[in-house]
Amino acid sequence: MAEEGLGVAKSGFTLIELMVAMVVGLTAITSMYSLGAAMSRQFYEEQRVGTSQGTSRVAIMELRRDISRAGLFGSPNGGLESTCDATAPTLPKLGGGTLPMGAIQYYADEDLAVLDPETANAGVHADRLRVLTSLYLTDQLLVHSASTAGDVIVLQDGNQAYRRTFSWGQTAGPFTSGAAPKYLTGDLDWNSAWAGETASWKGIAQNGARAFQTGSVLHIETPEGRHFFRSVFGKKGNTQNEVRIELDSSDPLPVGTACLPGAAEGATIAPLQWVEYAVVDPYDDTEVGGDFMDMASVFFIGTDPNNPAANLASDGGVSTFELPNRVLVRRILDSSSGNVRLNSTQVIAEFVSNFQVSFVLDTGSGTGSAAVSENSHTGTRDEATINANPQQVRSVIIELGIRNPLEDATVDYASMTDAGTRFEVDTAQAGSARVRKMRIEVPLMNVARRNL
Repeated sequence: MAEEGLGVAKSGFTLIELMVAMVVGLTAITSMYSLGAAMSRQFYEEQRVGTSQGTSRVAIMELRRDISRAGLFGSPNGGLESTCDATAPTLPKLGGGTLPMGAIQYYADEDLAVLDPETANAGVHADRLRVLTSLYLTDQLLVHSASTAGDVIVLQDGNQAYRRTFSWGQTAGPFTSGAAPKYLTGDLDWNSAWAGETASWKGIAQNGARAFQTGSVLHIETPEGRHFFRSVFGKKGNTQNEVRIELDSSDPLPVGTACLPGAAEGATIAPLQWVEYAVVDPYDDTEVGGDFMDMASVFFIGTDPNNPAANLASDGGVSTFELPNRVLVRRILDSSSGNVRLNSTQVIAEFVSNFQVSFVLDTGSGTGSAAVSENSHTGTRDEATINANPQQVRSVIIELGIRNPLEDATVDYASMTDAGTRFEVDTAQAGSARVRKMRIEVPLMNVARRNL
């Protein structure tokens, strides 16, 4: 039988079909990769935006709290108050000299060279602001009596304000003796001698210790409406559970005179603290003190694409990326010297790109003429007028800019019309950092209420 041949159908892809399939597949993969990369960039950009905005809000809240309390239990301008002191009260001026003891002290662009050392950013500011207020107490305390020499004040202990301040019945906190941590150390002047007296006076609250520390401003107001300010004071040994405040013997109160009749019974007393906001280099020991930010063991991420080895390095110091970081700090000053108080510096915001302070003034205040206020949209930055007349300030305008830590090579600083939204960190690098800005106006109700 003859064998018939069976026809077998052969199937497969031609070369052209394979090439088309590869092109389609590569296109799909590339599109997915591009989409994923775009989504990743968007995610990190939103994350950076959220971080900058969150930092701005926290800083603004801190600023609002202190500024709104300016003049609380104090005075808009101590030199304008009724007093019998021969010399009007003053506070140290930055760089030497003195200024009126008022609720506000201001220095325009004092830290601009720190913020923008290359002067590459037009329109940025780095002002310095000082506020005198009562930080730790919500009450004025009453005076029981004063010594005949006028250098010791005994506080009344039969009221709730006194008990809230000095917390009778609580255990004393750590003093200069004993194991670490020692909270009340250094120039706070609540030393181990006070710790040994806890059996009779049973301790002191931390707020009270912070408020009544040497170098604060002590404001005494008599029932007759006279005001006395003493910049330097200490503590006097405890007697019969009485907290006694010792004044500088070279500047006593005029007890037993027409200015301060009797033994000052019924007068109120309030300790005031001097708060400063400044833009500083956190790695400069002359600005913030040694070991403020010890970064020796931390890895740094650089931004030089041509030098990958330098982008991740522990150099025992500060990398070229971290150097431009400038921070806004809040710190307490000694009212007699202007020096920063021990362990009082705290970081409010990192990567600051702008800290501008301006003021709305009531220039007719206390003159009997019609009040003329500055434009509330812009405010004034007249340093001399504000420091000489702090009682005229009605509100403080704060403009704060926070930048991204890294410069974005795709964002050209030179082509931006609004420099406030971009910050040139390093002119040797391509691109610029993005900036998030926040603006707030804070009324000074304690100053306006006095209307000196």
